[in-house]
Amino acid sequence: MTTEDIYFYFFVWLIIAVVLVIAAAALLIGVIWCANRIRKLAAVALDVVVDIEKNTKSIWQLNATHSVSSQLLGGAKAIEDNAVAILGALSKNDKK
Repeated sequence: MTTEDIYFYFFVWLIIAVVLVIAAAALLIGVIWCANRIRKLAAVALDVVVDIEKNTKSIWQLNATHSVSSQLLGGAKAIEDNAVAILGALSKNDKK
């Protein structure tokens, strides 16, 4: 193997190594760019999720509203029963 052959193979492998380093750097830059884009889209998605939570919070409170309205209905029925009993008692007194 001559000196020229050694230099030739050295430069061939050097060019191959440079191409590989450039390809790896390009891939790394692409990954970093995609990661930043994903981060920005995730921030937008988080804002949308916060807006959805604000807009649907009242729906999640419907169960509590139903419970309170059931209690109010029970109280109204008790008042109605008492009013009917009082009306019945007054009607009996008026007939005497």
